[in-house]
Amino acid sequence: MIVLVFDEPTPSLNPLLRGHWSKNHRIRQDWLWLTRSAIRRANIWIPPKWSKAKIRIERYGGRILDADNFRGGTKFLIDSLVQEGIITNDTPEVIGEPELKQIVGGMRGTRVYVEAA
Repeated sequence: MIVLVFDEPTPSLNPLLRGHWSKNHRIRQDWLWLTRSAIRRANIWIPPKWSKAKIRIERYGGRILDADNFRGGTKFLIDSLVQEGIITNDTPEVIGEPELKQIVGGMRGTRVYVEAA
């Protein structure tokens, strides 16, 4: 199992839908760099490239997001897992339906658990 820890909670889908394309591109790039950093902190030097994987995403933030806002806001994170070789694709055949969990409290961040299915 791979555990990736991010200091940033995943964004809500609402600002992504209303944002200018250049701002969305910047957010996508930020999540790619955050993912690269989390992978290095987890001491993963050769990504597993699992063809079937189970993903659980825990979002720690100050408030609960709507289910669709939370799910849509994880897109850039999941795309970066594909780009960095943790999983081979983000299709339902590869990852199924990711398990999403929100925790409200003082802590802010995101934890991603990935394991071979």
